[in-house]
Amino acid sequence: MRLFDRIHPDQLDRRELQLTLLACSAILVLGAGLALLMYPFVFSLSNSVLRDAFYGFCGLSALLAVYLVDRQVTIQHLRREVADAGKRAVESKIEASAELLSAIPNLSSFKDRLAMEYRRAAASNQVLSVLVITVLLPEEVSTSPIAISLLSDAAKAISRKLRGEDSIYVLRPHCFGTILPSVTRPIAERISERVAEGLSDAAGATNRFTYKINIVNWPANASSAHELQEVVLTLLPPSDNSMRSMAEETR
Repeated sequence: MRLFDRIHPDQLDRRELQLTLLACSAILVLGAGLALLMYPFVFSLSNSVLRDAFYGFCGLSALLAVYLVDRQVTIQHLRREVADAGKRAVESKIEASAELLSAIPNLSSFKDRLAMEYRRAAASNQVLSVLVITVLLPEEVSTSPIAISLLSDAAKAISRKLRGEDSIYVLRPHCFGTILPSVTRPIAERISERVAEGLSDAAGATNRFTYKINIVNWPANASSAHELQEVVLTLLPPSDNSMRSMAEETR
């Protein structure tokens, strides 16, 4: 029996159809055989009741076989509808994710905000911290449309763990950043831990993605606005245009 129990998941529908056809064939063969055995006896007697029972038996056998085939066709149709609905739901989620990512300020806006916050911090003798969060996707999904949905989930998880006055920026398709004015490194580390907790929850138990968080602090890691920007840029992964083109196609 183990030989027949070994069924590949991709062959379930085929095996179910084969089982249905086998059941219909068995019903027709057994019904026809029994009808042939009954025929000489029924028609050798002048009994209309036996003849009606014989015709009823043949009709019920045929109807049962047709009913099984009809149920199989209905099930296949419903499965196709469910699969199509699931596909449309995934496409809608990817489209919404692409719109969300496109609405987040980009690297140019980040540079402008960083320069402004640096001037403000330098004028008021305060500190400035920056978080650079790199999302690492599995290789098999990094260039697929699903990657857009994963990055969107990561962006939402980051935003929920930031302070109300902080904003998130897309520095690279797989990299996000945020500027933390007047935040010392110890406080930035606590915010980083909170962001990491949110990303872990978004990744789920199956680890849909991993992440890396870097903290850059002024004046601890840089002595000028230009040096601060250069330190942040060195933490960014290489630019990946495939994700951007994918998002544009989705939109």
